[in-house]
Amino acid sequence: MDLGDVTLLRGWINHLDWPVLDDQLEEGSEPAKKRVRRLRRRLAAKAQFYGKQEQIGLWLGERGTGETWQRRCLKSLGILTGLPDPMPGLGQGVGLWFPDTVCAALPHKVQTLADLLGFLESAFAGDAEYPKKLKPSLKILTRFFDDNALALGVTLNRKPASALPTPLRDVAPLERVLIPAGLDGEHGSNRSPEPSRINAKHDLDAIHSWLSLKDGNLKTYQAYKKELERMLLWAVLERGKALSSLNTDDCKAYVHFLKTLTTADLEWATLAPAIKGQGNWKPFTYRIPKKRGGPTEANQETQKPALVLSPRSVNYAKTIISSCMDWLVKQQYLKHNNFDGIASIKFAQAKTQAGNRAFTLKQMQTVFAYAEAKVDPESPEFADGRRTLFILKLAFSTGLRIHELAAASFGDVECLDGDAGEQYFLRVVGKNSKERKTSLPQRFIEELRDYLKLRGLPSHFDFLPQQAPLIPSLRDKTGRKHLSPAGLHKVLATFFEQMSGDLESGGNIDPRLADKLRKASAHWLRHSYGSYLANDRQVPLAYIRDELGHANISTTSLYLNTDAKQRQKVVSDAFSGV
Repeated sequence: MDLGDVTLLRGWINHLDWPVLDDQLEEGSEPAKKRVRRLRRRLAAKAQFYGKQEQIGLWLGERGTGETWQRRCLKSLGILTGLPDPMPGLGQGVGLWFPDTVCAALPHKVQTLADLLGFLESAFAGDAEYPKKLKPSLKILTRFFDDNALALGVTLNRKPASALPTPLRDVAPLERVLIPAGLDGEHGSNRSPEPSRINAKHDLDAIHSWLSLKDGNLKTYQAYKKELERMLLWAVLERGKALSSLNTDDCKAYVHFLKTLTTADLEWATLAPAIKGQGNWKPFTYRIPKKRGGPTEANQETQKPALVLSPRSVNYAKTIISSCMDWLVKQQYLKHNNFDGIASIKFAQAKTQAGNRAFTLKQMQTVFAYAEAKVDPESPEFADGRRTLFILKLAFSTGLRIHELAAASFGDVECLDGDAGEQYFLRVVGKNSKERKTSLPQRFIEELRDYLKLRGLPSHFDFLPQQAPLIPSLRDKTGRKHLSPAGLHKVLATFFEQMSGDLESGGNIDPRLADKLRKASAHWLRHSYGSYLANDRQVPLAYIRDELGHANISTTSLYLNTDAKQRQKVVSDAFSGV
């Protein structure tokens, strides 16, 4: 729960009107009423988790009106937000998350969240009877799984039993697989003879123990869980072994499986991502590149099977699994990390040219011209269009990453006096919290001053509110709220899609530009910046590296394609008279 959520809840406690609370939220976000309801449920669950029973009713009950109620709510908010956010896991007891009255009404066999999930799904499928005394709590129970689907890695299935996958015989999510005793790893041949340092009886317990180290970062947790889930399912279903019984040959076979998995392997891979708990879920998903008149989901069967994973993705999977195995060896759960034996295997990887995902200078000029034409002072969309134009120019003039663009404030602008006059920079916190200063071209400073004037702000940077954003959220009438990275992505994605469609419908189309626009994202503007400096202006790579915040100049060199262009011209000229 971030500062914005706390502020929103404080507003709710103090009876601010919903339109006022809506103005505090980012563009494109859920309504304040829905968000507050969800935050209240989170606080109630947190109070339950930490045994603060007296605070649960404050968040699940009706909003009070008296000063006593407000003081109690504010005090509870301070206490609960000061505690670490608990991460739900399927192995946790239901008593950690639900009041005693709800737990007492549950069947005796329901002890963990996994038990509760299975019970609810059985009840929805008609295979189990839902106790009458529990019916008032049904909404609380189902909402818990809806709110925590991402953290739990599973979605509550409300469909009949026929829609559920068949465990063991078919590929299914780990939460749905009932691994037989002989394959659960309790007696795995690679288990350490020493007492384990973790409370893990089976392989699945060991995996969850390692994943628990990553639960502070939900994206990392989900990515790592996905790789271990794939590996364990393959071991049980394809190899007929427990994960802790795999030897080096088995591990090599798994890497080969990843390298050769194609879109024709329907048991393991699917085009459309499916919700866990539904019968069409597969461990691997793939995408068909969007091309004009190209393949779609409807005609994919006529396409030649393609590899599901890139060499880079195979290497990534191997690295994650090997990291888990290393840790389990150190915890004396496993005897050996059998991925060590294949660490020297290399995969040929094509060197991606960053220029392939960049606009040329001429194309950028076309993009700017289109954006400028969309700025109509008489239109109700004027502020939105003018901001989009500013975003495009800021991104191309600086090469900032999307989260760096969203975080930029007026206080980050720095002016240095020198022989060349005023020189402007923007202080940036980039990847791995690394700080740098990126140059602001004088031409962009003029654009920035124009945009400041439009926003009713002073043009001198010393007089600007230091925390105010370069890119504001238009929902915030004060102009003090940043547009979020997600909001920024949405603005640019919508713009690129609209421009591509207008170019195609306009007839006089540049097919290469239209194709690029269909694929483009905010990161393309960063690539366009690097490519322009390296190829059009021959700026030294060391300078570009520092501007972009690259850790290694070899990354920056990917933007350079002048040698290849010159080489192609020489060879082409050699054949001109043949």
